[in-house]
Amino acid sequence: MKEKGYNSDERHIATSPEDRACLLSPDAVSLRSTSATPGLSFFRNRLFSFGSNSVEPASDAHDYSTAGIEAASATSQYTVLDEASASETSTILGAPHRNQSAAGAHLHSRHHNHLTGQYGALTSSASLSSCASQVPAQLEVESPDPRLFSDSRNDRFKAKAKYYLRYYFPILTWLPSYPVKAVLATDILAGLTIASFNMPLSLSYARTLCYVPERYGLLGFAFPQLVYAFMSTVPCMITGPEPGASVMVGQAITPYIFAGNPSPEEVEERAIIYVALITAVHMIVFMIMGFFRLGFLDALLSAGLLRGFLAAVGIVLTMDTLIPALGLSQLAIDTGVSTQPAAMKLAFIITHLPQAHGLSAAVSFISFGIIIFMRWFRSKYAKKYRFLVYIPDILMIIIFTTIMTWKLRWDQQGLAIVGQVDRPNIEMMSPLKKTTFSMFMDILTSGVIIALLGFFQTAVVAKNIYPDPPTDPRYAPPKNPTPSTNRELVALGFANLLGMFMFALPSIGGYGRSKANKIAGARTQLSSIVFALSTIIVTFGMLQGIYYLPRATLAAVLGLICLALLEDAPGDIIYYFRIHAWADLAMVCLVIGVTLAVSLQLGVTIGIGISVIQILRHATKPRIQVLARVPGTANTFRNADRPSHDVSETDLGTLEHVPGVLLVRIPEPLMFANTSALEQRLRRLERYGTMKMHPSLPAMRRGEQHVIMDLAGMSDCDTTAVKVLCSIVATYRAKGKYVLFARLVGDRKVSKLFKRAGLNRLLSYNGHRPAYYPTIEEALEALDECVFETPGAWVEEDDVSESEEKEKAFDEDDLVEGVGESETEVGSVDNEKVIMKSEMV
Repeated sequence: MKEKGYNSDERHIATSPEDRACLLSPDAVSLRSTSATPGLSFFRNRLFSFGSNSVEPASDAHDYSTAGIEAASATSQYTVLDEASASETSTILGAPHRNQSAAGAHLHSRHHNHLTGQYGALTSSASLSSCASQVPAQLEVESPDPRLFSDSRNDRFKAKAKYYLRYYFPILTWLPSYPVKAVLATDILAGLTIASFNMPLSLSYARTLCYVPERYGLLGFAFPQLVYAFMSTVPCMITGPEPGASVMVGQAITPYIFAGNPSPEEVEERAIIYVALITAVHMIVFMIMGFFRLGFLDALLSAGLLRGFLAAVGIVLTMDTLIPALGLSQLAIDTGVSTQPAAMKLAFIITHLPQAHGLSAAVSFISFGIIIFMRWFRSKYAKKYRFLVYIPDILMIIIFTTIMTWKLRWDQQGLAIVGQVDRPNIEMMSPLKKTTFSMFMDILTSGVIIALLGFFQTAVVAKNIYPDPPTDPRYAPPKNPTPSTNRELVALGFANLLGMFMFALPSIGGYGRSKANKIAGARTQLSSIVFALSTIIVTFGMLQGIYYLPRATLAAVLGLICLALLEDAPGDIIYYFRIHAWADLAMVCLVIGVTLAVSLQLGVTIGIGISVIQILRHATKPRIQVLARVPGTANTFRNADRPSHDVSETDLGTLEHVPGVLLVRIPEPLMFANTSALEQRLRRLERYGTMKMHPSLPAMRRGEQHVIMDLAGMSDCDTTAVKVLCSIVATYRAKGKYVLFARLVGDRKVSKLFKRAGLNRLLSYNGHRPAYYPTIEEALEALDECVFETPGAWVEEDDVSESEEKEKAFDEDDLVEGVGESETEVGSVDNEKVIMKSEMV
């Protein structure tokens, strides 16, 4: 449903004449009749619920036509509830319950006025229009396709297909609103710049690291990048073969391609097949993770791991860049240093520095100096002279040094150049066959590991490379979907699917080239499309144009990327020192140290392993808290182990513990992962009253205590946790102690689970219903009353039918209503009360 009109003063959208006719007020949102589409009424009820649990549904006879809405709006009232009208107090072991006569003030009928900060009740069948009249000013949003709510299955399928297509192809979202005048020139120049130095680098990845012809490196940058650009949600991301991944691919296939002393031709043929199979593994892993929505695994990357990874990549690239910049590439290959760790490469550079080639070093360092100067000059004067943004300094240096090498014949003076590259032939065929099944199984494990590391590297790029918002709104990029890890995985899967059919190197996100793309001025995915198209054109028609490109110039461009990777590391390390983030600092040092000593892959793998252990340790540790009363208050309780906004570190010792009662809070959902040690930690609190005491010390609190559990944070619970709770309550009951629950905020599912597991029967005292209370204070009052009663059996009521249960609206206070105190007492029990009360005091 496209927009037909928009009034910025009234802050609402009028999508059609019918919609504009049924506007309620200047601040209202237009509503169309839904009498023919029942599903749409539910959608609009959810739209205007404003975070409340539910909105009171209208009757079946209610009509949402224009006249009906206007009439309802005229009679509807928005009333502010006070405490007197909202509830009244009755005693259930000292617990109040809500007045059932105040049906209009029921929890699920209350509405929060976001303009005044007050709560009110929505009365009568005009609740929807009343809620709509309270809608604050909203920005323009797209109206949903009405075919989504059609009775025709074909119409619904077409509408959903349109949204799914836009979801997985974000180019359909940002391209229609592309600001041509603002960012077109910078996107094109950025794409050409990245292509000019990435194409020669891909040749090195293919031949030197993966033992395949150079054309397969170019194919890894060409067509897969074009597919990715159409499906990507990260504007500046550039995918393709990566040096780290290429090294791992070469190491994985080396034992198989050199087995049996084969000829060079046989080595090349085997390498081509194995590389294509590893690309197929990348495709399978990315597809599975994307479609099964496993992108949340990028949460394993902690801040320290991200910073250590970026710094480690910068160090590795710096060592790999200095060798060709000094003209020592051939010597490094002859001595075998090119495959050694970064520390060995640094030692090699220092040792062989006198043997550096002067012309190569001059071209490299002069080019690097010019690039750095232009970067500084542009950052200082770009606001005053806008044309500086459009100067492609990197591309100009590449073209200039290529022409100078051709004219002055620097290649004959020892300057290394790219040289001749064979034109590739496209042969679309799958490497996955019966004849290659055994080869596929040989590299499956290594391929999965490389793919997972590629996923984490791509996640790092997606989190750190998203374009910064421009200071001038005229140059803002078009609207783009929020970066999604799951959609990035699907995009990478399809990119590698095409690369697999072309036997290309695996494609993953590269931080260095993506950072360079951003530095070059890219704002949208159009730069990636330009990069892919220019790579295709050069690959199939202009390979002779890069024949004289000096490798020293490529090293200078890579030096800029290394600087971009390392420039933020000192500031982050100082920041970790200042805030005493020793865990993050240790992670940074560990990743960098292992990378220097062994390899980048091992450093990142160890960092991910430590992050996983930390996450598991955090997830399986129950965060149970001991509560104590703030002095001078009746119902204000705080964590006795940690300071809060109103209790400082020095005031923790002044908190008042309730004698004979252990107050604990469970501030999280209870699942099988975090309940194994719950009973043990509860016993520890019972012995010491704090979690800071070592369990080897003698007990600090004497005697068994009654327990009140504050379950305000326990929003969910599984069967394992319920079993543990039953065991805890049964243990205390066997000792003659009471366990009461306060502030249970779980939904109906939790309460029904408690009942089916028998927890309600264990919590019943002296014939009363289970001890659930809305506040800790009322639980303490109830404990003071019932602790002197002899525990009795509670006969559980019969289960109501499913239909009655659905019709009955759930109220949190149903758990503590409807039961009075015992009417008869025995004289011996009175005497027992006095004795037990004096003992507790």
